[in-house]
Amino acid sequence: MKLNTDFFPLTQMAQRFVDQLAQCRRLGLNVLEASEHHVLIELPYSTELIGYPDTGVIHGGVITTLMDTACGSAVVSAIYQKYQSLEISPTLDLRVDYMKPAQPHKPVYGFAECYRLSSNIAFTRAIAYQDSIDQPIAHAVGSFMRISPEMVGDAFRQALMGETDTTIGAVSKTRLPLEAGAPSQSMPVTAPIDVQGIVKRATELNDFGHLLEHVPYAKFIGMKVERFGDELIFKLPAKDDNIGNPVLPAIHGGVIAGFMEMSAIVQLMVFMQTAKVPKVVDFSIDYLRAGLLKDSFVECRITRQGRRVANVNISCWQTNRKQLIATARAHFLID
Repeated sequence: MKLNTDFFPLTQMAQRFVDQLAQCRRLGLNVLEASEHHVLIELPYSTELIGYPDTGVIHGGVITTLMDTACGSAVVSAIYQKYQSLEISPTLDLRVDYMKPAQPHKPVYGFAECYRLSSNIAFTRAIAYQDSIDQPIAHAVGSFMRISPEMVGDAFRQALMGETDTTIGAVSKTRLPLEAGAPSQSMPVTAPIDVQGIVKRATELNDFGHLLEHVPYAKFIGMKVERFGDELIFKLPAKDDNIGNPVLPAIHGGVIAGFMEMSAIVQLMVFMQTAKVPKVVDFSIDYLRAGLLKDSFVECRITRQGRRVANVNISCWQTNRKQLIATARAHFLID
């Protein structure tokens, strides 16, 4: 799909906003349309984003990042059109319902709209799809906190208005190598996986990072894991490419969500001895405070496990375990 600026004059500004976010540049997100009513963003396929190596399907955290970015861009566009001002609106909460997995080797599109602006909160909804918006991959709803335009800063404002090509923050402009329609020769994307064998081997080695080595997306965000007795503690080291707010700077909310979702998947694989990689059904996250550019940690608690579905509560913190930056709840298919 091509950029459309004739009918959607806010497209270039929305693209400049997305380009300020290091994680979005790394993903290669392209804004195709933007107006006061909606935003449409393209996510190219890459083998580095795979969350299910046996099928080549990208990780749910990538879809969450796309939806979060599309919703945030819709808020920026709606506020600018209505008030002729620029605001940075951090995500308060986001819920994503996954209808079906994205097909490998094809781009994913995120369509979002800001359907209500109050004096303090912006309300959004979004759809992720591939061939047709009538055949969605996922639905999302989210709310964003409006912050005074004075908090934006001159450098960020000038970058969004196209008055300068400066990228806020000293971060890489590298984008993912995009796939031209054929699987990568260096990385088989449909390799069979013996999940139980991998878990058994990781347990024998007492090295659960062995699990993460099989998931490209876990390596993409830099995720690690350690076992302490009966607990698994997951770590996301501070990494410039994961930035989503260059002003603070802070980690992209989608990266935090993807980190928490992947942690829950590994938790289920280890403690429930699943025969397959668990598939996310829905993921709901509340952001309690900014996830600054620091090491982040996650612990998971399996609160319900049936024969086919498991429920996991997930907590994320940085310097103080009692001061959480986010909490999440998710359902997974485990059969």
